[in-house]
Amino acid sequence: MKIAVITGASSGIGCVAAEKLLTLGYRVVAVDRNEERLVAAKNVLAERYPGRIASWRTDVADEKSVAELAGFVKREFRTCHALINCAGVFRGGLLHESQPEDFDIQMDVNVKGIYHTMKYLIPLMMGNETAAVVNLASLSGINGDYNAPLYCASKSAVIGLTKAAALDYAGDGIRINVVSPSATATPMFLNGSSEAVIDAFQEAIPDHRIGLPAQVADAIAFLVSDESIHITGHNLSVDGGLAAWNGQPKQDKEKQ
Repeated sequence: MKIAVITGASSGIGCVAAEKLLTLGYRVVAVDRNEERLVAAKNVLAERYPGRIASWRTDVADEKSVAELAGFVKREFRTCHALINCAGVFRGGLLHESQPEDFDIQMDVNVKGIYHTMKYLIPLMMGNETAAVVNLASLSGINGDYNAPLYCASKSAVIGLTKAAALDYAGDGIRINVVSPSATATPMFLNGSSEAVIDAFQEAIPDHRIGLPAQVADAIAFLVSDESIHITGHNLSVDGGLAAWNGQPKQDKEKQ
């Protein structure tokens, strides 16, 4: 049975991705720094998939904490077949009004967290016939967003880190890809977003839909499966077509 480690698994995309992989037969180690939410999520999933889910409290921004996670995975399972990095934070605001801690927390969790988990769990993947890492970035890492320069910087770094690491480990049979959602109906997006903001996103997205966590989880499941065996270093946008748009308005010209 394949082993998957999923960070940010107490809610949102991480929690839905955990259930998706459980339906595909994986044993899942659910990881989060919020122990109360993590235990609650694990208990719900354990009722549906008894004996197939474990949890481990980890602060991905803390190297020692991630090293302890890797030690647990090695002791209990000896190996890891899939690492899915969904842990992330967002702090918006204008750059000149930001505080150093706004920069630090987003870089520490969104970027250094992925660095830590890959550093300590990739060694457990070596020797498997196939293994895969999927890092969660954002459409904000491809192009800029208003009012979010620090977040955009952190997600751009995730994409660059993923592509470079993919080159280094392709020869070991470890595929490393990144998924970049646009607005998705997760607590991080919905909490604090007014109805007007949500409506504006729906209007801007070409298919006029806010994404669902399950749709992102489907993309993650594809990238860890053998169906994507020849795909590595790829950034897969899950965005209703938004990344394809250059921002210009429709040209409804009359025929000349």
